[in-house]
Amino acid sequence: MATIYEVHLGILLASEIPEDFDEVRDDWETTLKGKRTKIHTNLSRVVPDEDAYLDVIVNRSNAGYGEFIGTDHPRFDEISLKRELKMERAKSIYITNRNNAFAEGGAFETGVTGNKEKFRMNAIVTWMVTGDRDKIYGLVPKAKYILQGKKSLFDAVVGNMDHVINETELKPFFKYARYIPSVVATINKWMTQVAYAILVGKDDTYIDTKIASKGNDELAGYVNANMLNPDLDPTTSAITIEKDATTGRWGVKIVEATP
Repeated sequence: MATIYEVHLGILLASEIPEDFDEVRDDWETTLKGKRTKIHTNLSRVVPDEDAYLDVIVNRSNAGYGEFIGTDHPRFDEISLKRELKMERAKSIYITNRNNAFAEGGAFETGVTGNKEKFRMNAIVTWMVTGDRDKIYGLVPKAKYILQGKKSLFDAVVGNMDHVINETELKPFFKYARYIPSVVATINKWMTQVAYAILVGKDDTYIDTKIASKGNDELAGYVNANMLNPDLDPTTSAITIEKDATTGRWGVKIVEATP
C-alpha cells in the first residue's frame, strides 16, 4: 500500500463563528415579521369565514379520521359526532384567534422574536459544519473539494482546524463524480449530530459510540471497488468520522491509498 494523502478536516467551534453572524438571526426575524400580512392574507383566503372553516377543516378532518379508523369501527358514528360538535363550536374561536395572532404585535410577531435564539442555535450548528462561503469554510465543502481531487480549491480554504498529514496531488476519490453528493450529504448529516452533541456537552465516548460509529458504518458503504477510483485501494482508502489527536477536534478523515 502507498498512501497518497491523509487529511483530517476539523469541525469549527462555536466560539470561532464571527460575531456579525448574529445579523443573520436579526435578518431572519425582520424578514419573517415582514411576511405577517401576506401569511394572514393567504390563511384568510383559504378559510375566509366560519362556513369555509367547516368545509376546509372540520369536514376534511373527519373524512381523514374515518379513513384512519375505518367507517366500520363500532364507535365510528359516536366519535365522529363528538368531533363534529366540538370542532363546529370552535369555528368562531379559530377565526378570532387567527386574526388576533396576525395583528401587529400579536402572537405571530412575539413568537418569531421568542424563537430567534433557537434559529441562531440551528444556524450555528450549520456554520460549524458547512461554514459560510462569504466568511468561513466548514469541513463539508473542504471534503467535497478533496473527493473531487481539486487540490487548488482545497488549499485556498484549509485552516488551522484541519490536519493535513500529507500534502501531494489529489486523485478523484470516486470513479464517477455523481457519487460525491451522496457522500458529502452523509458527512454533513453525521457531523451535524456531532456538532449538536458538542454544544450540549456530550463527551467523546458518547460521540464515538452514538454518532461516529454509526456514521462510519454508512460511510464505509461508499468505499468499495465498484465506486472507488480504480487507481485507489478500497481496503486501505477510507472516509471516517473521528477525533484528531493533533487538533483535538472531531471531524472527517479522508485517506487515499493505492494498492
